[in-house]
Amino acid sequence: MKTIVLSFFLTTIIFCNESHSQSFTLQQELYFTCKIWGFVKYYHSNVSTCNVNWDSVLISNLPAIESAANDSEFNDALDTMLAAAGPMALSTVYFPDTLPANLKRNRDWAWISSSILRRDVQIQLDTIKNNFRPHPECWMENNTYTTSYEGWLIFPYDSLGLNTTISYPDENHRILMLYKYWNILRYFNPYNYVLDTSWDTTLYNYAAPIANAVNAYSLYLLYLHIATSLNDTHVELLTSNFYYQGLPGDWLPYLRLKYVGGRYVAIKSMIPGIYPGDAIVSIDGFTTVEWEDSLKPYYSAGNNSAFRNTMCANMLGRQARGANETIVVQDSTGASHTISASCTYFSPSYTDSFFYSYYYPADSLAYIKWTTMPCDIGYVNMGNLQVADVNAMYADLQSKSAIIFDLRNYPNGTTWNIASLMYPTAMQYARDMEPDVTYPGTYFWYSDSEGVIGNPNPYTGQVIILMDEITLSQAEWSCMMLGAMPGAIKIGSQTEGADGNVTYWQATQDYQFGFTTLGVFYPNGDSTQRIGIVPDVVIYPTAHGIRSGNDELLDTALEIAGCALSTRNVKLPNPKIIIYPNPAQTELTIISTENISSISITSLVGQIIYANNYKTDRVYVNISDLPAGMYLIKINDRQIQKFVKE
Repeated sequence: MKTIVLSFFLTTIIFCNESHSQSFTLQQELYFTCKIWGFVKYYHSNVSTCNVNWDSVLISNLPAIESAANDSEFNDALDTMLAAAGPMALSTVYFPDTLPANLKRNRDWAWISSSILRRDVQIQLDTIKNNFRPHPECWMENNTYTTSYEGWLIFPYDSLGLNTTISYPDENHRILMLYKYWNILRYFNPYNYVLDTSWDTTLYNYAAPIANAVNAYSLYLLYLHIATSLNDTHVELLTSNFYYQGLPGDWLPYLRLKYVGGRYVAIKSMIPGIYPGDAIVSIDGFTTVEWEDSLKPYYSAGNNSAFRNTMCANMLGRQARGANETIVVQDSTGASHTISASCTYFSPSYTDSFFYSYYYPADSLAYIKWTTMPCDIGYVNMGNLQVADVNAMYADLQSKSAIIFDLRNYPNGTTWNIASLMYPTAMQYARDMEPDVTYPGTYFWYSDSEGVIGNPNPYTGQVIILMDEITLSQAEWSCMMLGAMPGAIKIGSQTEGADGNVTYWQATQDYQFGFTTLGVFYPNGDSTQRIGIVPDVVIYPTAHGIRSGNDELLDTALEIAGCALSTRNVKLPNPKIIIYPNPAQTELTIISTENISSISITSLVGQIIYANNYKTDRVYVNISDLPAGMYLIKINDRQIQKFVKE
């Protein structure tokens, strides 16, 4: 595979704590020192209240820690660092450990018993652990949105005054910067348990490379690798160095792509010779798969949909304004064309509607707030609707038999107002896991609900939600809130999988870090992180639909809302038969673009479970008595699809 950007070769050394080593590697020393330093920072009675300058203690003790030649010298250096914390206040109050396991995932003490740590060091750490009691701490607090850096938490003493790009810091300060970052995520990231690589392993792999980084740019690349290991699109959006552009750059040609049917396809183009529906074959001699493989280590994403959405812009980016790139595209006939494109748009400026008005095949939908569509069906563009518009929108659309809420965009905080008008009563739509700042590493639940009990004008029609890989964070939250409406149907594909309020802070003058801080779950406890919002009806755009200006998701929504094709005078693209929800519990709804004459359901071994004849384009089948499992459904004796009974 070709290499496009410089990649660091980071050797992963797997170490075992079963035997006591006589000499330690730098990786092991930095790994355990980080865990001890962070633990004491948040759990020691003196350090957690900032009665000790704990940053200075680390800086002064790192030389002895790193130069330790054997286990005795290493543990002696740890003893010296721990002594600087002062005596731990001993508690006389019993503190029962009653938290369920899922609320204390980040409170992990197994490492304290490692044979690498000498018994006297272990006793000091156990004393801190056993005498800790929840209390207000100086290092972090819930944000009241009164500071210049807004987020769920604030860390008032974790921003270093140095600038790594202008004046490259010494090794000890580079290590301090990493320790601060790693421990914040260790104790306050609710999603450590769903990472592809454990956060501990990330520390072990990157501590020594950070210590040995030779210049500011190599340090920047290492932090991109570390951020990527968090598998979180919020981390990607909130991680930056103000002196470096993204990889491979932020200057783009006037070309927008979408991942469609296994290929990157043009959806908007101002480049002569490239048209909507054309598929990208290569960029500057590298295939799109080669671009993916080369850039994946540098971009944090929770799932493939999120990653490929990021790649749609990033593989087109270049460092220099006006740089030319050679793009090979394939048109609808399969013919290839080689096009030269100039990179004249600076992506972080957020000023050009060509890039930041989200994709709608019908251009009129990109700029409206709400409208009435054929068959008297309501449509709301959630990316344009403002809070001040909600009452007027609802007054206009309340009588419609169906309202389509388009969330293939980023909403403007309107969904709470919409739900309070539409909900028939207060309903729980999510559970939130909030970090307990008095007890680092633990969380507590609180539930979210909207609606007014006894709402005099609740919505009684069909709620339909459109979503795709653009749907992120507040948009995913809005899907959950609107999806709680009785009978709501979600149409589209996997969303970004990064829901929940964020925290971000200035780590140095040139670095910003951030992460998803509020854990978001469905009322039954199912997680949304990395999974996204699961559609009831899975529909993807097609290259044909893009060329012809068809919106397959919207067409499907109109069909589900009962809008006949003859009325709309629109040809519905594949699939011609829609089955939802899938998985289902009690009932299947089957909609066809042609009359349904027969339906049969069989088990995977061919046993006929259900069979009936019809003369309609919409059928409801009761499956409540079916055992849980997978089944085959045949429509009109020819089209077979699978569905799952929960």
